[in-house]
Amino acid sequence: MRNPPDPKIMDGDRPTPAAAAASVRLVLGDDDLFREILLRLGFPNCLVRASLVSKRWLFHVSDPAFLCLFRERNPPRLLGFCVSNRSPQCPWYEFVQLPQSPELAALVRRGASSCNDAFRRSCQCQGIQHVRNGRLIAWFSNDGRLKHSILAPLLAGESEVVLPPTPPISPPHREEPALGVFSRIILPEDGSRGFITLVYLWQVRRNVRAEVYVLRSGGWGFPATAMTEVPNAAAFLTKMLPPVRGKVFMVTSFGCILGLDLAAARFLKLELPAQIGRNYMLSSAEGSGIYLVNADGFQLSVWLHRMMSNSDGAGGWLLVDSFCVREAYSSAGHNWVWIPQDGDFLGVAAVGDNAEFVFLDYVRYGVVLYVHLRSRVVEKVYEQAPYHHGFFRLGLSHIHVSPFMMIWPPVFPTLKRDTIKSNDPAVL
Repeated sequence: MRNPPDPKIMDGDRPTPAAAAASVRLVLGDDDLFREILLRLGFPNCLVRASLVSKRWLFHVSDPAFLCLFRERNPPRLLGFCVSNRSPQCPWYEFVQLPQSPELAALVRRGASSCNDAFRRSCQCQGIQHVRNGRLIAWFSNDGRLKHSILAPLLAGESEVVLPPTPPISPPHREEPALGVFSRIILPEDGSRGFITLVYLWQVRRNVRAEVYVLRSGGWGFPATAMTEVPNAAAFLTKMLPPVRGKVFMVTSFGCILGLDLAAARFLKLELPAQIGRNYMLSSAEGSGIYLVNADGFQLSVWLHRMMSNSDGAGGWLLVDSFCVREAYSSAGHNWVWIPQDGDFLGVAAVGDNAEFVFLDYVRYGVVLYVHLRSRVVEKVYEQAPYHHGFFRLGLSHIHVSPFMMIWPPVFPTLKRDTIKSNDPAVL
C-alpha cells in the first residue's frame, strides 16, 4: 500500500506555496546569489523596477561595483536615432525607433513620442547639437526667436530645459570675412553631472580661433580661447564632428584632423591614415584611443589610434577591419534594390562608441543604412525622398543622424522617510 502524499508537496513533486516562498527567501537572502540573479536582468530599466521593491534591493542595484559589472555584461543599447528630414510633410527632425525586445519596446515608444511632440510643439527643430546618455540639446526656431533646449524623452515628468541665450560670436578681424564659422553645445560626459560646454570656432585666412564657454549657475561666463594656424590660406575647415573624450575634431582640406581639447583650450593635430579623404567619423575606444570609420564608395574601413597626444599621430593608426557594404547586405539574404550609378557613395553619418555600429547615408536615394560593424549586419532603417541632383554632385552626406542610447547609469529612486519614490516612472 502506497504511503499518503506529503501534505507539503503538491502533485508532480512541486513545492507548496509555503515551501516555494521559503526557498525564494533563502535564495534572495544570499547576497552573492541575489546579485548574480540581478546581473541576468539584462536591461537597466529592469534594475530600476527592482530598486522599488525595498531599500535592500535599491542598495544592491545602485552599488557602483555591481553597476560596473552589470555594464560589462549588458552594454548600453541603441534605442533609435534622431534624423533630419527636409520634406514638407514632416518636421525637420524626428525620432526613429529601432526594433527592440519586449522589455524595452514600451519605453522606446514613449521616448519617441515625447521627443517628436517636442519637435512639433516648438514649430520646427532647426538642428540637434548633441545627444548623449538619453538626453539631447536641440536648436528650435519659434516666432523668429532661437532657443537651445535640453530634452530627456526617456524620463517622464522631466520638462524641457531652455538654456540661456548663447554669447555672440566676436571674430577678431571684423573687416575680413571668416571662411567658416562652427559652433556646438556639448552635454557633460558624466551624465547629468558636470557642465554644459559651448564651442565657437572660426577661420580667417590661415588663423583658426576657438572660444570655449562653460555654463554655470551665473550663465556662460568668460571664454577660454585658443589659436592656431593652418598650412596656407587656401586650406579650410569643412565640418565639426561630435565630441570624443573631451575633444572636438574638425574635418579639414589639408589632410589632417584638427582637434581642440576643451578642458585645456588647446589645439592639436592628428594625421589621417594614408588615402583617407573627408568622408569619416570618429568615436571613442576603450582606454584612451579613438576609432575612425571611413567610407570609400561602398567600402568601409575601420582604424584605431591607440593613444591621443598633442603631437601628430602619423604612425598611430592601425587598420582593424575593412569590408564591402553591398556584399555584406547581399550575403545576409537581402536584395540590393538600389541601382548603383557612377559616382555613388555612402556618406558616414554617425558612429557608435567603440566603433560598434555606423549609420551610412546612401546619398543618391536618401536611404540610411545601419551597420553593426562587429557582426557586419547591414539593415535599411530610414528612407526619404531622393536628394536634388545638385546636392548629390557635391559628394557630401546631407542626412544628419544622432544615435540615441539607453541611459547609463540608471536613474534610481530617492529615499525619503523610509518610502521609495521613483523620479522616473518612464524608465520602469
